[in-house]
Amino acid sequence: MAKLTDACEPGSGGTLASVIRALVPPQAGGEALNECLRLLLEQMPVLIAVADASGNLLMASAQHAELEGVAGSSEHWSKLADVYPASFQNDLETLLAAHATSPEWLEFKAKHKDGSFHVYQIKYICQQSAGQALCFVFGTDITAHKQIENSLRDHKSRLDYMVYHDNLTGLANRTLFYGRINKTLEFARDNHETLGILLVDLDRFKNVNENLGYDAGDDLLRITADNLRAQLREKDIVARLSGDEFVVVLDDVRRKSDLELIAQKLLNRLSLPVKLQGHSIISTASIGISVFPADGDNIDQLLKHADLAMHKAKAKGKNCFEFYEEALHNQAINYLLLENDLRRAIDQGEIILHYQPQINLTNGRIVGLEALVRWNSKERGMVPPMHFIPLAEETGLIEPLGEWVLRHACERFQAWLMKGLKLGKMAVNISPVQFRKEHFEHMVMSVLMSTHLSPEYLELEITESSAMENAEKAVDTLNCLSKLGLSIAIDDFGTGYSSLAYLKRFPIQKLKIDRSFVKDIEGQNCDAAIAKSIIDLAHNMSLQVIAEGVECLDQSDWLLNRGCDQVQGFYYSRPLSEEQLMNFLNSDQVIRDITGVRLANIARG
Repeated sequence: MAKLTDACEPGSGGTLASVIRALVPPQAGGEALNECLRLLLEQMPVLIAVADASGNLLMASAQHAELEGVAGSSEHWSKLADVYPASFQNDLETLLAAHATSPEWLEFKAKHKDGSFHVYQIKYICQQSAGQALCFVFGTDITAHKQIENSLRDHKSRLDYMVYHDNLTGLANRTLFYGRINKTLEFARDNHETLGILLVDLDRFKNVNENLGYDAGDDLLRITADNLRAQLREKDIVARLSGDEFVVVLDDVRRKSDLELIAQKLLNRLSLPVKLQGHSIISTASIGISVFPADGDNIDQLLKHADLAMHKAKAKGKNCFEFYEEALHNQAINYLLLENDLRRAIDQGEIILHYQPQINLTNGRIVGLEALVRWNSKERGMVPPMHFIPLAEETGLIEPLGEWVLRHACERFQAWLMKGLKLGKMAVNISPVQFRKEHFEHMVMSVLMSTHLSPEYLELEITESSAMENAEKAVDTLNCLSKLGLSIAIDDFGTGYSSLAYLKRFPIQKLKIDRSFVKDIEGQNCDAAIAKSIIDLAHNMSLQVIAEGVECLDQSDWLLNRGCDQVQGFYYSRPLSEEQLMNFLNSDQVIRDITGVRLANIARG
């Protein structure tokens, strides 16, 4: 060690020897100094090595011994070749040859003799002493620091992924989508490119959740995401915006036919059968398409227009695609204004009821009235139900509107009963959306109690499709309603798909033949065969049957001859306001004799 201490003179720039001398008393000899230095090198948890210009190790700390058994002098830097990377040896030789005096810092991995890898921070210092070049190397093990750093980096990466990706499908979420699409739009503007925005919405997804459970719904969303990715290019943007709504962005679109081809390819893939909860399910989608820059200059406009086109696709029957058109925008504005007016109409007394008589075919007497909602707008005039009922169902207004209709119908019928008018039953049509609401039967019970109408005078008409949509739940709801004592009719029978196994479980009293089968019923055709089958089915199940949409004598006669129990339609009476109904009942022409007793068709105006 004397060689080392002699070489490290105090003027050498704050060397290790000067530090040692500061710690050792001046009267101590060289041996004491060397011993102090030896102990320090053994105890310090750092890598310290000193080499001469030839690369011979003059000394090495204890940590070097742990690496490759390098303990001190008579060793060469090449001994560390298996420990440090090749660049370490090359850099060291360069420093020695150049007689550099400024320190250099490097960070790299060094291989431990047991095969594991450690990360070190290394400092090179090359100094001149007594004409001899010495190289001091100081290092420290920063493996633990690196492990923490890497762990934090991985954690940040996972957090970033969770922030910008949909947790269920792994697709980009709305946040990442907006970040990517804005850059894509900027590039398209600068390069005069056309983009296609495809909004993909699953058809009847709610039915999957309600009938098979939310786990099945989640599985379907994951399968949908995989199917979309499988049909698209790596560079195409695909994201899940919310619920069952996905968006696809296609860049550098050359022709409209390219978008049509891709949209149809997506529809074909999405309509393939999938396994959900052990069931083979065919799920379809509707796609709305908008084009940049023709249909909008920013993503909000483009998505809004694609959404309008998507709803048009659903209205056409689903499982198809539609392009945005300017007319859709105008229609959407009118729809919005109509919604605002409808909300006010309920509170401002513009909603009224009309009543259409239901007739017993065998004796011509009124056996009931169907309450039909009408909107007499102060600004729009009489708005047809086909215009505002779907709007009410879509916006959620059907719930307060439906309850108003039921309550008002019960109130009026109770008032007529108090006046001694015997009109059979009051039939009220129930919207499928209203029927699906939780505790619907409680609302009916509340209305009956508040209006004091006996349940025997109320008949609820439930559409066939709404009853079969969730048959098990429908059975429970209808049983609760039946226990109240009211009657239940299946409306629009024959237009949907009824399972006879469920139909016989429904506590119903009547089937209603849809008007579509009555229109051409006089001929020998499918409509006549279906109508006759419904009549026979109802009677075989001890149910009554009523036909709606009867507009002429021939239709009435045909139904009478086939055993239909009741009818309603324009031949007997149009839907009447309360005033018109009272006049109708007081008219001498209410009953007339035409080869049997019939109601007169007096409400022509």
